[in-house]
Amino acid sequence: MMDFKKQLIALLEREIPELADKIQAGAVDARTPAPFAAFSVPEETPVRTLHGIVGCRTMFEVAVYDSRFAEAERLKRLAIAALEGAEFDGKRSRFVSSATEYYADYDLHGAALSFRIV
Repeated sequence: MMDFKKQLIALLEREIPELADKIQAGAVDARTPAPFAAFSVPEETPVRTLHGIVGCRTMFEVAVYDSRFAEAERLKRLAIAALEGAEFDGKRSRFVSSATEYYADYDLHGAALSFRIV
């Protein structure tokens, strides 16, 4: 896959300017000021049948965070709109699911978004 990290960051920063320079791979430092985002690199899982491996399922996650619930929800909608159908190395990403969380220790709302590359 072409440099997924660079493509993803450029796409999100273009579509959600308030996340410029606030998108990190993997874990996020607890002192990072909101809003911010984190992502995982694509993970490929073989699809196995009785006849052997018939392909791979490629998934990645993007999580968005803000100190206000409404803003976290807005970032979630913007991220879905930016990534639904986005092309990565000739394949398209599709939104699969989301989960929201609240981190009371940091007064932080977040949404983790799962995407499949097909």
